[in-house]
Amino acid sequence: MAKVDQVSEMRRKLIEDEGMSPEDAETKIQLARQRLRTISPNDGKYADMSEPLIPFFSPEAEWVMCVRIQRELLATRVGYGQAEQRHLNEIDQAIRVVDPLNISLLESNVTRHDQKAVLEELGRYVSPETKALLHPGTTSYDILDTARSILARDAWQQVMRPQAIKVISSLTDIAEETSHALRAGRTHLRVTSPIPIGYYLSTFAVRLTDVVVHADQAFSELRGKISGIVGTGDSIDVVIGEGRGNDFELDVLAKFDLLPDYASTQIVSKGYIMRAANEVLMIMGILADFAEDMRILYSDGIQEVQSRGSSERLGGSSADPGKDNPINWENIAGKYAVVKAGYMVVVDLLVSNLERDLRGSVQARYEPQGMMAETFESLQRFHKELGKLAFSTDFIAANLQRVRDNPTEAMTSIARAHGWVHPELGVGYDAVNRYIVDAKRRGVPLLQSAQGDPEFVAFFQSIPERHQRILQGELEIYAQPGIQRAKRNITYVRMVIGG
Repeated sequence: MAKVDQVSEMRRKLIEDEGMSPEDAETKIQLARQRLRTISPNDGKYADMSEPLIPFFSPEAEWVMCVRIQRELLATRVGYGQAEQRHLNEIDQAIRVVDPLNISLLESNVTRHDQKAVLEELGRYVSPETKALLHPGTTSYDILDTARSILARDAWQQVMRPQAIKVISSLTDIAEETSHALRAGRTHLRVTSPIPIGYYLSTFAVRLTDVVVHADQAFSELRGKISGIVGTGDSIDVVIGEGRGNDFELDVLAKFDLLPDYASTQIVSKGYIMRAANEVLMIMGILADFAEDMRILYSDGIQEVQSRGSSERLGGSSADPGKDNPINWENIAGKYAVVKAGYMVVVDLLVSNLERDLRGSVQARYEPQGMMAETFESLQRFHKELGKLAFSTDFIAANLQRVRDNPTEAMTSIARAHGWVHPELGVGYDAVNRYIVDAKRRGVPLLQSAQGDPEFVAFFQSIPERHQRILQGELEIYAQPGIQRAKRNITYVRMVIGG
């Protein structure tokens, strides 16, 4: 391995390839160094993969959204004749210069409260008169829960969903390319009847597509609240005007395409975010299911799939330079447990003593943001590996030959199709069972063993040629319905996601 100073190489690429100034390149390098001092792997080791979610799940993103909500509260008051345009103009000017870091420091050192820190930072740039018009009868979780609903929804729609669609599209493309190729099916990890590779892949595409549809609905239904300290809206009515609190809530939330939570207390009821988190868990589970299959098909005992170019690369093990480990598939499979654990945190959000306690406040700092970050990273790994996925035709053919030689399930189905009963052995299933036991004992194909029985020979001669050819090993005939199902699945997926 070449002895390369990677820091110097990074600096060179930033300046020469990306056109950064030396100063900006150095800032980027220092940021990379700072990431090594973070606790979460998403912020440190895998920061590049998590970066698209920073505008939604970072503390800065949350502060910025809280400021935006305060702005829209005031804008709505202007529309209600309770504030003047000049007040809103002051806020719009302030938004250009407010510093999220200063808000954070204000919370830590001065206010000991998040929304009071937001108000203090805005108050640095607006008149006391304008500051007094902010936060009209609202409580901190009117702002924070609404902000988190907006950010989670937008993270799904703008970042996670497009990546999921990429995965589904790639799966569907590969499924179409392999719709006629067969591999040995496996149940309980034992070889059984053939399955078109395209059908196998298309089932995962369908599963992901269905979850994306449900996730679209769940994230679009996230709610906000502008209903005051215990959710009744009393304080909003006092500030906005008697009987106007409900309309005010609707009007403010409409600016963010949110509906109000009519079951709110001091917080938004958490069934909405739990349903959205459940869809994220479903996506992660499907990715993990496929990744586990890839690990099995990748293994030495089967070797039906490989990573394109792996034979030139190798060295996936620090101890064995000849190994090619399924690294990304194993990462995806492992992350499922992390996402499941995050989901249990979301489940606990459902419980809050009376109108609110601080347990949920702690839990909501972590989830479902963590779940979404881990799943987004897994979607990226998944898509990357699909781009390199190769099928080992020799191993697939060798494993499939075991089914061609011993099509026990097909023989049983054909016997049932014709209602065949052996006069001594009984129904077709029992006869086939006797034949395969004999075939394995003698080391001969199933059909050879069966044709040693005159009763079977007579039955075989009576069935259609198509069925005879299946029993002679032409599994492509038997697999035609699976091929058609693959085409149906591909059509469905493309109809739903487009392309």
